[in-house]
Amino acid sequence: MATLLKTKRLGWAIIFVLVTAVGLLSYFSGRRYVAAMAAVEHTLGVESAINEMLSLLKDAETGQRGYLLSGDPQFLEPYDLARRELPAAFERLSELSRDDAEQEQQLRRLKSLSDDKLAFVTEAVELRLADDATGAAQLIRSGRGKALMDEVRAQTQRMISYEERILGRRKLEAHAAEVTAMWGVGIGSVLTILFSLFSFLTVQRDVNELKQTADELARSEEYYRLLSEHGSDLVRLMNLDGKVTYVSPSVHHLLGYTAEEYLALDPQDLRHPDDLATADGIWGELQRGRSTRGQWMYRLRHKSGEYRWFDVRWVARRDAEGKPCELQLAGRDVTERIEAEAKLSSYAKQLKMLSLRDELTGLYNRRGFLEVAAQAHSVALRDARPATLVFVDLNGMKRINDELGHDTGDAALVDTADVLQQALHESDVVARLGGDEFAVFALDFTPLDLESLRQRLRQLADERTTESKRPFRLSMSVGGAYLPVGSTTSLSDLLEQADAAMYAQKNARRAAGNVSLPPPS
Repeated sequence: MATLLKTKRLGWAIIFVLVTAVGLLSYFSGRRYVAAMAAVEHTLGVESAINEMLSLLKDAETGQRGYLLSGDPQFLEPYDLARRELPAAFERLSELSRDDAEQEQQLRRLKSLSDDKLAFVTEAVELRLADDATGAAQLIRSGRGKALMDEVRAQTQRMISYEERILGRRKLEAHAAEVTAMWGVGIGSVLTILFSLFSFLTVQRDVNELKQTADELARSEEYYRLLSEHGSDLVRLMNLDGKVTYVSPSVHHLLGYTAEEYLALDPQDLRHPDDLATADGIWGELQRGRSTRGQWMYRLRHKSGEYRWFDVRWVARRDAEGKPCELQLAGRDVTERIEAEAKLSSYAKQLKMLSLRDELTGLYNRRGFLEVAAQAHSVALRDARPATLVFVDLNGMKRINDELGHDTGDAALVDTADVLQQALHESDVVARLGGDEFAVFALDFTPLDLESLRQRLRQLADERTTESKRPFRLSMSVGGAYLPVGSTTSLSDLLEQADAAMYAQKNARRAAGNVSLPPPS
């Protein structure tokens, strides 16, 4: 009996030591797990601060462009906000990176690039404020702003990549801590099953809680990381059947629905009809496993009936077998940005059109002709196609202005422009260079076509004179310069040659006594 008691005592002592060791092992593994979780939150905080700083710089650059194009001071609000908020953003980054020497060095580099970019934006804005639009435009065209922004993006990507590497190591540490804890708890469970049902139940409860905590931590890490990387306002979870299983509370102020109302709706009914085909294509690629992440900009119907634009990034979550099981979507309402960009694009097109067109005739002006004809000239040289530059002068323009007035002179110019457009193809570049001088650049145009053009112009001019009953006869002098296949004659040389040919014809007409006034009998 004494031997049995000693054996039992020895067994209990061994069990006590083992259970104590298991308990200590579980305790320290848990602490490592908690420390790893805190490190994950720290990494997500760094990424969030970096994205906030980058978003401020992007908004400042967008506001600068809008102000330079429109002169509207409201576009400077993002720029002013960036100047106010950037120091605080860098202060948060500095606080988060305080214990990491490498990240502090990267942060100093990012701070320097950000200051340079903001200084560049400030310089352009100050030039525009001083009414030096030309200087501001030249500064933007220099490309320095884009280069600085590319360096800022590259630097932020290096910092985020560095943090993601650290995050990966910390996840491995968390996983190792979890595995260690599981082993410890398993051994403790076996021992306590042998000697105490109460201990078994206690350990089993702890194991379940630990696994639940680990699963929640993994899900939270993915959700918060997605939010941090994409700066989303509307977060949704969707199963592979297309059913939304979760939507963030922000759906109420973004789309007007409560979360319960949104979950009860069919996602297909909320998309704009023009976006359904693209949505079906993306969904098919996802279900076939050909795509697991992407970005798409589409419209969602507001509760009021209007459609709002969202910039949505999505990623597929996989199950234990590696198959897609759920879709995470994070979207930002970009309706105002889309509308502003559309307005800016419209304004830019209008400004470009006004700068290239003659106000009286609607034809290209000299600047427009030189720009568009230069492109056609390059096509002729590149594709080995013949071309001709035609110079046209309205005869008797001075007499029309002097004897009939400038309004009648303007009418003669408009009639000439109409006759030219009728006689030529839509693909030909037609322009009023100034005064009574017109020019045409036509591809696949040979010297034989020039005489045909003269005849058409005479016929159409006579018809216009008869139909309009103008108090003058519409008459034109025409000269051409031919660009044969294989020639490298420049556009400016062609202009000079055509101008000389036109004046030769005009002088011949004058020598023959052919004039444009008085009106025909």
